[in-house]
Amino acid sequence: MKYILPKGFQASGTHCGIKRFKKDLALIYSKTGCKAVGVFTKNKVKAAPLVVSKSILKRGAPIRAIVINSGNANCCTGWYGTRDANRMIGAVCKNMQLKFNNVLVSSTGIIGKRLPIDLIEASTPKLVKLLSEKGLLGVAKAILTTDKKTKISVEKFNVGKKEVIVTGIAKGAGMIEPNMGTMLSFIMTDAKIDKDALKFALREACDKSFNSITIDGDMSTNDTVLLLANGLANNKTIKRGTKEYKAFLKVLKNVAFKLAKNIIEDGEGATKFVTVYVENARTTTDAYKVAKAIANSCLVKTSIHGENPNWGRVASSVGASGVGGIKPNRFEIYLDGVLVFKGGKFTMPSSKRFYKIYKRKNVEITVNLNLGKKDAVMWTCDLSKRYVEINSHYMT
Repeated sequence: MKYILPKGFQASGTHCGIKRFKKDLALIYSKTGCKAVGVFTKNKVKAAPLVVSKSILKRGAPIRAIVINSGNANCCTGWYGTRDANRMIGAVCKNMQLKFNNVLVSSTGIIGKRLPIDLIEASTPKLVKLLSEKGLLGVAKAILTTDKKTKISVEKFNVGKKEVIVTGIAKGAGMIEPNMGTMLSFIMTDAKIDKDALKFALREACDKSFNSITIDGDMSTNDTVLLLANGLANNKTIKRGTKEYKAFLKVLKNVAFKLAKNIIEDGEGATKFVTVYVENARTTTDAYKVAKAIANSCLVKTSIHGENPNWGRVASSVGASGVGGIKPNRFEIYLDGVLVFKGGKFTMPSSKRFYKIYKRKNVEITVNLNLGKKDAVMWTCDLSKRYVEINSHYMT
């Protein structure tokens, strides 16, 4: 089940020459038109393919394909960026007899260099020829940049007697920040579902996954999550507020969360997977702000990497979050389940317990604000010397 595509979908990946040896061009295709929705970066500097795809989605035509390249973000390249994104779509249309508004485009990689569009156009016929129901792994490999691993998630559920499949892939390992990180994710389903239901399901799934992770606090220019539904499962149409919608949403959340978790686990130089819980805040927004302040703190992340239970860095991040009403004598800090701060001071846990903190690969930080009843969770990783090495040589 690992690499299963939903009914009617095909995929392919190939090498076109953007990278020296690895696959760098991918295509996702549906035999019939799809309802499509997307979530994109909130960065004010947006890459050309993202802008083009958003425009196409707004026109509402059925989507048949997504063409993706890695190794080059096609961002900050002036008017060439839009032209080359359009040419990528045009190459697919020419080789598959599709219309412009039926194809989306996405890119990831180095910012500021013009896309080698001639190489992409020359490789498109091969890409189309390679399309296969078994081609998902090829796409998952072709969209990677600094990632070490492919990221694939597949879930099945039934609507009545009809089996529905939801399959997602993603890339991302650095420049990850909520709303969103330098990540791409493409999710496909054969579910028959209302466009309105599809849109709301994606937003909710992203909030609990891709928008709840951070690696380094840097928001990218190309972040894109696209969800395509072609309806070929031929199930009863899923509508908002129904039990079928709840089942679909649960499965979509599972797929998105697994992909988001994979991104953190594959973080540049990461050795620890970190979960930050904030409990009993006045509002969900407040809880989220505190969790984000902790998860983005370089001091917290480096202390985790060094397996140094420096609770003071967590306390400082709580206070620096900008959330009102926080008082040192009120909130509590737990590191890997050990209470280390309460009543405004260190709680003096036993040395045996204290020095086991941060030793595991999966680390937990919990802050109880004791101000209300709202909670939030974020996922991040440690910050290592390897992260610095990778990004000090990543040129634009």
